[in-house]
Amino acid sequence: MNKENATFWDKLLPITLMEAARDPLKWGDALELIMRMSGAKAAMITLRDRSSCQIVNDVELERKYHSPLIRGFSTEAIVYYLTELRTIDPWAEFQKTCHPHHPTQMSKVCPQDRIADRRFLDWLRTVGFQDSVVFELDRVAGYWTALNLFVERPDTPEAHRVLDFAHENFDLIRSAWVTSQTLSRSRQSNAGLLDRAAGMGAPICIVGANGELLENNALFGEVLASGIIRLSGRDRRLSFSRTVRVSGLIRWDQSAFLRHEGDEDEMVVLASRLDPDPIFAGKRESHWILTCGAKGGASAATGSHLDVLTRQERDLYLGITQGKSVAQAGEAIGLKRSRSFDVWGAVKDKLGLKSAHQLR
Repeated sequence: MNKENATFWDKLLPITLMEAARDPLKWGDALELIMRMSGAKAAMITLRDRSSCQIVNDVELERKYHSPLIRGFSTEAIVYYLTELRTIDPWAEFQKTCHPHHPTQMSKVCPQDRIADRRFLDWLRTVGFQDSVVFELDRVAGYWTALNLFVERPDTPEAHRVLDFAHENFDLIRSAWVTSQTLSRSRQSNAGLLDRAAGMGAPICIVGANGELLENNALFGEVLASGIIRLSGRDRRLSFSRTVRVSGLIRWDQSAFLRHEGDEDEMVVLASRLDPDPIFAGKRESHWILTCGAKGGASAATGSHLDVLTRQERDLYLGITQGKSVAQAGEAIGLKRSRSFDVWGAVKDKLGLKSAHQLR
């Protein structure tokens, strides 16, 4: 790689890693660029058991024997490793005592002449490799994530180039990986929130700062089908019937929501602020969780700011707006009868309500 090309790829690497941090499926592109820049002939990101350092087969590997986190191996080679060699991988055994916190060349810590069972090493040669540079990307309780960059032979310019690249860039690669996993967990939490709300019988959606629909559960889809809430334009901005009252948007520009004429039943929509990216909490424009309350004359304390409620109080409030009694709403979220009324008392104090009848 000449100096001009090296400069180009050096500039491209941070951009590609940023894309991968935002979208896990982009890690395949990132691995290919890392291989091109380092000279590695294959690359693999794997989750490892912390006690054994063995690969933990993810769902994609188990089901299809391929993954966006593997490059440079044939499907047959992956299948054979997972089914025959995973539990006897000597590199995993040596990583238990020589953990690759920083880029480590496995031939230096795991001399091949010390390995009695040659099956893994023989297989590795058949697929064209004799060595790997590995380092830890992330660690959680019980597990850690490894990046392996495979080379044909140790003690060659190719191997030295891969090791040098890893030392120069492992902080950048590791940071991108940690960011991508944090964002993935955030998105999974949003999905879990939608599922939980569906189980409680609540139509719910997540809306962007400009009023665009980002995610919703099936019950909210039914609300859209009724026409009381619609989607407008290519951006899928929410438009509410004039009969819909939105509570909880005191500090937000109401113009983000469109309005249309309609003769449907009244509905109360409860809005709660949501940080879209925990890494930049408070710095980016907020998203919103919108929960549809009961139809048919339901009224909430219009203008009440639901952020003052705890999660438990808000869940109880939501159940009552759907027509449940205080005891029924409390039971739905796992509260005993006496505790339900205690929580309801706190809700009334915070929102200035006198009784549950005001929400029905």
